[in-house]
Amino acid sequence: MKQKPDSHNAGLSPQDKKTFRLVLFRHMCGYLGTGLVISAILGGLYQDRLHFVWGLCAAGAVLLAMGWWEYLRVTDSLPFRQQKKVKKPAVPFILRKDKEKKRYKPAFLQNAEDFEDDLTPYTTADMEILSEKNRSSVLITARVAAGVLLFILSFVIPQ
Repeated sequence: MKQKPDSHNAGLSPQDKKTFRLVLFRHMCGYLGTGLVISAILGGLYQDRLHFVWGLCAAGAVLLAMGWWEYLRVTDSLPFRQQKKVKKPAVPFILRKDKEKKRYKPAFLQNAEDFEDDLTPYTTADMEILSEKNRSSVLITARVAAGVLLFILSFVIPQ
C-alpha cells in the first residue's frame, strides 16, 4: 500500500527532513521557553500562581494567533498587503572573511561566544536550507504546537 506523503515534507531528501525536524524543534522550544519565562515573571511580580497560569494561557493564545497570521500570510489571505522582506543568507562564522584572531583565554573565562566556530550538522541546521513553503510550514507548526502545549500546561498546573 502506497503511503501519502506529508504535505510539509513532500519531496524532501532524508537530510532535508532531518533539517526540517531540527529547525522545527529549535523554534518550538524557543517559543515554549519564551512563553514560560514571561509567565514566570508575571507570576513572580504578582506573587501568585494564578497569574502564572493566566500568563501561560495568554502566551498560548498569542502563539496560536501568530501561527494563524503566518498561515494567512502563506495563503495570501491577509487583510492588508505586506511587502516581502529579502533576507541575505547567513554565512557561518567559520567561513567569514571579516573575523579577527582571538586572544587566548583560559578555560574558566570562556563562554559560549568563544565556541561559535564549533560547527556540527546539529548546530548548522538553519532556515536558509529549506524552501519558502517549508520555512513557513516550520513557523506555523512551531507556533501552533507551542501555543497548544502552553494551553495544556495552563490546565495541568493546579491553581
